[in-house]
Amino acid sequence: MSSIKIKAPYEFMESKQFKLFDFVPEFSEFRQFDDLSRFGCENIENNLIRLEKRGKIHFENRVAICPSCKSHNAVKNGTYERKLIFLRIGEQICTIQKYKCIKCGKVFYTDLLSLVYSNSNITLPVIECIENLYQIYGAGLHKIRFDLKQQHNIEISHQSIENILLNSNYQFNYDNWTYSGYYLFYSLWVKINGEWNYILALFDVKLNTLVSVKLVESEDSKTIYQFLNESLRNQKKISIGTDLKHEYREAIDKLKVKHHFCKFHVKQAVNKRFKDYFDKNPLSEDEKDILNCLKQDIYKILDAKDLNTAKELRNELINKKYTKNKFTNKILWKFIIPYFKKLTTHLENTNIPSTNNKIENIFQKVFPKHIKRTMKIEQGLLARFMLKLNYWNLNNEKEKNHTSF
Repeated sequence: MSSIKIKAPYEFMESKQFKLFDFVPEFSEFRQFDDLSRFGCENIENNLIRLEKRGKIHFENRVAICPSCKSHNAVKNGTYERKLIFLRIGEQICTIQKYKCIKCGKVFYTDLLSLVYSNSNITLPVIECIENLYQIYGAGLHKIRFDLKQQHNIEISHQSIENILLNSNYQFNYDNWTYSGYYLFYSLWVKINGEWNYILALFDVKLNTLVSVKLVESEDSKTIYQFLNESLRNQKKISIGTDLKHEYREAIDKLKVKHHFCKFHVKQAVNKRFKDYFDKNPLSEDEKDILNCLKQDIYKILDAKDLNTAKELRNELINKKYTKNKFTNKILWKFIIPYFKKLTTHLENTNIPSTNNKIENIFQKVFPKHIKRTMKIEQGLLARFMLKLNYWNLNNEKEKNHTSF
């Protein structure tokens, strides 16, 4: 029989070619879904493939590698089912491909570590969602659970949410950070299971973020010195601002870094000393007027616009020769005059802030008072603190390799 050559119908070559399973679902094979993002399981790793069969999600590896002998020569060896919780669709029963190594005979499973932790059924996008909810809103467990149910069709226990927050591991990456040299130091008291503890924090003024945090049991000068020395190793050290605690002063002087007092805390301390003196001593109106004039002269020094003006006001204060007694000697000759340089350091260099407002603002946003008294374990406190701090950094920090300092 003679053969006849027939031209291919090229006008139909781009049309979809239908198969039997397009009409009969029972014959459907695994196929890659066009929009898996709606299942809350976007591609995380190129080697992990998400497919679908009869409405079920199926996972397999693009290249199956034996974990024992590292051979790529493996064949499919059945599947097993596993419950996983995804964003938007909640809990799903997924099929996971099993493999058998031709070389060593080991049976192994599709690697899902890019999607879900071992011994867990909550996928990484859900964990990230829970962490984000806490970072942004600082919500309690009940509120987070309610939001997951309403917005993402996810229903998990309060304990599961608590475990996720406890296991969050946001940490500072110190290796490639270049600090500016201008810092603020602050110590925040916290209660853990009824015992007082302290969060020591170092803030970079130019980077506008915390660069070091440590939870300690006491804030003595030795502990503070060790914290600052470790935090600033191989970094610029120009100035550190603090409030008036003598433990801070001793530690920073030992570190041999320029130390400046927060102007707000200085004014607060001066005002408190005068108020306490007025309350405890019967004074005439003339005596009160003289002391109030002394207080205003001190405030003028603190509010001076430049260093020369501050020095002139200091000299005028000395020459006025206020009545000498135990109170005036203590506030003038044991505080204002000997620590004049620490009170006016910000006038020497405009990069040095006059107050600690920036670091205190972080603590007010990250760890307000209604939270910091309720912690029961150290891990819970630090995990929550670092999560909230991470959100602050994403919104406020500048480039860490900035070179214009």
